[in-house]
Amino acid sequence: MIFGFLACSLLLTGCKEEATLHSQLDERQANLVMATLMDAGIDCRKEAGEENTWNVVIYSNDFARAVNLLESRGLPQRNYQGVSEVFKKSGMVRSPSEERIRFMDALAQDLARTISTIDGILDARVHIVLPENDPFAKNTLPSSAAVAIRSRWDADVEDLIPQIKSLVKNSIEGLQYEKITVTVFKATAPQK
Repeated sequence: MIFGFLACSLLLTGCKEEATLHSQLDERQANLVMATLMDAGIDCRKEAGEENTWNVVIYSNDFARAVNLLESRGLPQRNYQGVSEVFKKSGMVRSPSEERIRFMDALAQDLARTISTIDGILDARVHIVLPENDPFAKNTLPSSAAVAIRSRWDADVEDLIPQIKSLVKNSIEGLQYEKITVTVFKATAPQK
């Protein structure tokens, strides 16, 4: 009887409850998440999800620490749609204004993806304003762009702002350097 009680106790203490930390990740993102967790000593595993995606599973007691760690590292990274994905051919005819909006969105996502690859930058958003000016009007409204950057807590990306502004300026026809703003938000340092 005592042996049975000890065996049950050992089984119960050895079984930890698992939780899905992230789901529907592509394999690269799942591997990045797992490598980050493993480097921090958090046990995890990858399991197949739906439609060629992966889920990352951890023990429930590590959940809060894992979320904080991944948040501080900007993981998993956001999936961007570029011009080629946004402008995939479909059977429907689009209006010129819809095509313009889709093009601006695709351009903004391409720029955000490029900026996000810079060392120290976790994520970026680019907002583009291209007014529909009358070509015959005397006064026209200028184009503008706003870039929001989320950087690592320990990265100094302030020195990169002029290069980022130049990148955006040279990617958008007619955009003036002075009409671009870049705002940097630092991520919270991971809790130990």
